[in-house]
Amino acid sequence: MTLSPELRAWAERELGPLASAERIGAGASRATWLLRDAEGTLRVLRADTGDGPVAGTELSLAREAAAYRALRGSAVRIPALIAARTDALLVECARGAPELDGLGAERRAAVMLDFAEALAELHAVDAAKLELPGFARPRSARDPALLELALWRRIFDARVARPSPLAQFAFGWLARHAPSSRHTVLCHGDVGPGNFLHDGARVTALLDWEFAHLGDPMDDLGWLAFRGHHMTGDAGDLGVQLARWSARSGLPVDSARVAYYRAFVMLRWLIACLAALDNGAKTLDRSVYFALIGLLDALLPRALAELAGISLPAAPPMPAGEASDSAEAIDALLAELGGVLVPALPAGMQRRARGALLLATHGAAFARAGEAVRARESALLAHALGASPESIAHGRRAVAEQISAAPASEDERRLAWLAEVGSVRLVLWPMMAGLAAKPLAPIPQLPLS
Repeated sequence: MTLSPELRAWAERELGPLASAERIGAGASRATWLLRDAEGTLRVLRADTGDGPVAGTELSLAREAAAYRALRGSAVRIPALIAARTDALLVECARGAPELDGLGAERRAAVMLDFAEALAELHAVDAAKLELPGFARPRSARDPALLELALWRRIFDARVARPSPLAQFAFGWLARHAPSSRHTVLCHGDVGPGNFLHDGARVTALLDWEFAHLGDPMDDLGWLAFRGHHMTGDAGDLGVQLARWSARSGLPVDSARVAYYRAFVMLRWLIACLAALDNGAKTLDRSVYFALIGLLDALLPRALAELAGISLPAAPPMPAGEASDSAEAIDALLAELGGVLVPALPAGMQRRARGALLLATHGAAFARAGEAVRARESALLAHALGASPESIAHGRRAVAEQISAAPASEDERRLAWLAEVGSVRLVLWPMMAGLAAKPLAPIPQLPLS
């Protein structure tokens, strides 16, 4: 994807003539370009592609620009904003790398520990003094959670077409159990590797502020626990990082609230993935959305059950898939992609190619077990509805409507049903099975000493 002539013209009005514009990153939400001017100076342009998960919602680049402006001159490690408009912004190019790949375990842990300190520097800023036009301000102790739930409910209603019984249940459960918070801070709202830069030892810049909001600091720590640890290997000791955050911010760590927001992060991810697929995502790597839905269908019910103190029964095993001509052909495709084609690609193309490999792996699983998975899900839908649905899609929609009207007394039964459905669907995403089975990290309670 190349930079449009119109965006290039705008950037050149702000920066002067450009020597080059290189698309960087895979782009899970917005598109990012590295711009080089005639003198070799680098800047970064972020643009709304129009088909990302939150395109056309309140979580806009204008919101991100507001966060940059509000934090200008603070101790927060953030690049300087150069210019902004509704669909794009220009920022200085901060030094550092966005990924932890290539770092040994000790250096990864050091970066993540400093990342906890960088978060604390953000949370130590007096949010009451920040000018944040368009940002909802909590007025009651439960507002930090309830306002975010309301925002993501608006996104879900506006952007998601396909039915999601799990999302319906999670919205209801999280609203009924919204925790109270005595502290309101500016939350980054999308915490974890990939959204900060580092030099191999320290964090140099916090990036991608479109999810920023005024809320509970435990919200960002929930992101750290999930995206920073569950989804990232060798990320150091979460307890040590939380202790560093607490010492630097002057705030205690409430383990129950962190666990609540960790589940809320999973709901946000689920909505973002569904919204991206229902609105095209043609310019983005769609493989990540498909795969994450399979993972979250299995993982979110378990996270909610842990919060609720519910012990989920083990799901009945799925029958082993049968060999077929289709499965054999896809296995040959996987061997060709993974063993020959992907390694031969330039480094910049390999990440996108690995996404294609992920989808091919799904195809191989479907060729073996797709019929059994669909039969099991149909049976589960029939059990929930009391009659066989016209189709799986119709059944999911009917169960979603049923869940929306169900009383809290039905929570345990609904969670067990959702967990079984998630485990069935996960069979088709074998590359996600390890993350789905991985225990959620225990979160220590750290009162301020």
